[in-house]
Amino acid sequence: MATHVCPTCGRDDFARERDMKAHHTIAHEEKLVEYRNLRECPTCGEVFANEGGMRAHHKIRHAESIAESRSLARSVREQVIERDASVCQRCGADVTPTDEDGPDFQLHHIVPFSAGGPDHPDNLITLCSDCHGEAHQRMRRIVEERPDLLEELKAFACGPHERG
Repeated sequence: MATHVCPTCGRDDFARERDMKAHHTIAHEEKLVEYRNLRECPTCGEVFANEGGMRAHHKIRHAESIAESRSLARSVREQVIERDASVCQRCGADVTPTDEDGPDFQLHHIVPFSAGGPDHPDNLITLCSDCHGEAHQRMRRIVEERPDLLEELKAFACGPHERG
């Protein structure tokens, strides 16, 4: 019967490789698993071993779902970037479609997609990666910071309503 040996402490009584790897993760606080297809959160850049983990993180941390079928049409993306003159609409930094690490900007939904905001150019703005992360952080705090805006949105959502 083959045994698997921990490369750090030499323990050799593991019947299965996965048991040795679990031991190594717990005992030595280091994973031995090699990930080939790491996924990066498009908002904050945190890296995940798989697509599912990244999507779950994005939904919880950034309050926004990343649906596999959801991608903007190239024409919409190009229209928004051109309209915004390849400039972050928050800080004014020039943004480029790609750099060595990938895109340094995202298109941001003003009315969040998860709240029914459309993939329409009027609901999208160009933000650099840093400002996009900050925008999502601030949007989570909007209820506390802008109660007047919340009341205005409630009035809009409820419409004219007469009480009898």
